[in-house]
Amino acid sequence: MIDDDSPKSSEKSSEHDDSLVPSKSQRKRDAHEVRDLGGELAALGASERARVPIPEDILMEIDKLNAAKAHGARKRQLGFLAKQLRRHDVQPMVDALEAIRQNARSHTLLHHNVEEWRDKLLGLKDLGASEALTQFLVEYPDADRQRLRQLQRKAITEREADRPPASARALFKLVRENVIPS
Repeated sequence: MIDDDSPKSSEKSSEHDDSLVPSKSQRKRDAHEVRDLGGELAALGASERARVPIPEDILMEIDKLNAAKAHGARKRQLGFLAKQLRRHDVQPMVDALEAIRQNARSHTLLHHNVEEWRDKLLGLKDLGASEALTQFLVEYPDADRQRLRQLQRKAITEREADRPPASARALFKLVRENVIPS
């Protein structure tokens, strides 16, 4: 006959219960993530913050955090903001922040692409300037050919004469208009 009150059966149930409870280290990591989320939310500008679904009480705490100037006061307010955030579902906020980050990454990538094209058109890359212009016009057939050629010639002349790069800036703007859709 097996006794249900035996020490072995209670040990098994306590082991099972312990596996469901996160470790102290995991709880600390989670708390740091929520605090970091609060810091990121506070660092957002007003237009970006409007795109994130933030409850009113959290918005008030973010405003208090941004108003605090002293280091100790900011740290204390950030801790309180994290405490308030733990009472809410933060996943929609995290998703919205990730969407903002992804948008910024794609914008940066497009900007680098524009800079790359400008450098190619100025003959600063492996490709010659005329070959780069032909390649650009093949890839972007709606571009203003005459204006591109004119700015390219002026920019190369300015660079060779060590003059300010006014035409190179204008070329960059024209390339940006063609590469990055409005």
